Amino acid sequence: MDTDTPLVQTMAVIHLPPWDEVARLKVYTPDYRRLAWLQVWQVFQAVYPGRWALELYPPAEDLMDDAHVYHLWLLPEEWRPPDEMNLAAKYRD
Repeated sequence: MDTDTPLVQTMAVIHLPPWDEVARLKVYTPDYRRLAWLQVWQVFQAVYPGRWALELYPPAEDLMDDAHVYHLWLLPEEWRPPDEMNLAAKYRD
């Protein structure tokens, strides 16, 4: 397996109001090397083009930092952010 190519793995689907269901995605490389934000975004968009996802940052007591693994929460396909949250819509007008 190529250790340079980032991978996206669907880990679980959970019920989360108000979205009904969201999927937890794991983005990583087989050798668990650090990825730049753009690399995480590119592999996410390659697998889920046009979709929105969230990345959460925990408080210190809940931090798990054993490997360079990035967890994204995939929002429903039809979800779009309010204009105030969509910086592209806000600054490209």
